[in-house]
Amino acid sequence: MKKSIIILLLTLAALVSCQKEDENGDLGGFWKLQQIEMNETGSVIVTRNEDRFWRVQLELIQIGEGKGRFQHVGDSLFVQLITMPNSPKNFGIYNPKDERFGVLHLDRNGMVLRSDSVTLTFKKF
Repeated sequence: MKKSIIILLLTLAALVSCQKEDENGDLGGFWKLQQIEMNETGSVIVTRNEDRFWRVQLELIQIGEGKGRFQHVGDSLFVQLITMPNSPKNFGIYNPKDERFGVLHLDRNGMVLRSDSVTLTFKKF
């Protein structure tokens, strides 16, 4: 019995140590889009009562039903979607193959991103 418990504990330790660690810091996790501000006109679309989510994990990003890759370099976030949601603009994506956002604010509670077209405000969910 004691030998079985030791083998089980060693197996669990091996499994845990093999998992890839998310190194995204405050960016990692589930983000709820609160509003989309159009840079050119200043008009605001409030989305806080809608289910518009971005999910960031490891090197992958999920925007609505769309999936892709991202790079967070300095104060920039580059997003390249491989599969796209039905309406990427509803999630603040105007250039799905090569979108660049400036990171205006990022902490464990909120994030503000700005592209050429829009400024997006998020709340950590």
